[in-house]
Amino acid sequence: MDTTVAASRRRLRQLQRTLKSRCLGAYVAVSQVEVAYLAGFRGEDSWLLVPARGRATLITDFRFAEDAAESCPHVCRLLRKNPPAEETAVLVRRLRGRLAYNPAHMTVAVRNRLARLLAAGGARRAGGLAELPDAVSEMRLIKDETEIGAIQGALRIAERAWRYFLRRIQPGMTETRLAAELDYALRSNGAEGTAFPTICAVGPSASRPHARPGSRRLTAASVLLVDFGAVYRGYRCDLTRVVLPARIRPDVRQAYLAVLAAQAAAIRAAGPGVRAVDVDAAARGVLARHGLAEAFGHGTGHGLGLEVHEGPSLSPKSGKEVLRPGMIVTIEPGVYFRGRFGIRIEDDVLITGKGRRVLSLLPKQIRRANSRSRR
Repeated sequence: MDTTVAASRRRLRQLQRTLKSRCLGAYVAVSQVEVAYLAGFRGEDSWLLVPARGRATLITDFRFAEDAAESCPHVCRLLRKNPPAEETAVLVRRLRGRLAYNPAHMTVAVRNRLARLLAAGGARRAGGLAELPDAVSEMRLIKDETEIGAIQGALRIAERAWRYFLRRIQPGMTETRLAAELDYALRSNGAEGTAFPTICAVGPSASRPHARPGSRRLTAASVLLVDFGAVYRGYRCDLTRVVLPARIRPDVRQAYLAVLAAQAAAIRAAGPGVRAVDVDAAARGVLARHGLAEAFGHGTGHGLGLEVHEGPSLSPKSGKEVLRPGMIVTIEPGVYFRGRFGIRIEDDVLITGKGRRVLSLLPKQIRRANSRSRR
């Protein structure tokens, strides 16, 4: 059996157990991410109806008939003639129990429309709609072997692209040109796309954590911050590296080594049963000892998978969230100096049963060389 189909079957069974335990009749996934996670189908404008018992039904349209048949032969497929809410209401009338949905993914207008359709069809006797915000999102926190393999595949693509990129960059290139070179390298090495808009930030631009590439040009003395990632089998990786000039200013060196130490401390702190806030605190404490606490304004990391930002969050506001085996998180402390430069170092880390494993392999130590490929 195809590993993707096998993983989808396991997820559907797990969701069905949740539905039964809560006396719900079915769950409707309306977001592209949830449909992809549960059914292995990545076409847009499609819904997935998962009954508490029996086979799930993918509601899609003619554009994706072949894709649906190929990617999810294990579910029923309905090529809709009407909007998905109407098709869903017809299917739900045959079921017993309320229809659950994730309120974070369904607009109020669609929810009200679906409720009216169910009521008109007599589904009111079964209880109508029920909010179920955490069932699928909680499942997605823990990556299975299929997901871990896909993220590792994305990382290997990104790493090959990075090595190509380092050979291509030259002084005089704009941030836009640099980002285009890296995007080309990602695609050429097998990426389905970029995990997010690539950041190439030169000098003062790098003081903006989510800088947009513009017309600023790379010079022989510039700090270049690059945040990038690949998509592979629908899953994303997320990496940040800093390319340093041959002659590194003392303030840049100090900041870089402080961030490197902060990231190492956070990685060491991560593990099963560890609170997310404590991983963040480990990085923050190192930067504070270097006098850089005020220069670090974002969280230390986040989960990733089908989306580049998923749970859990590694920040001072993470509350009681605890890391568990199977979670994949970024660890990415950074410091930013307005109008001067910024430093961020980011790797993707798998939480294991006994600790953690850094999945990304790109070097990040400062090396002595008269080359712009220093990182």
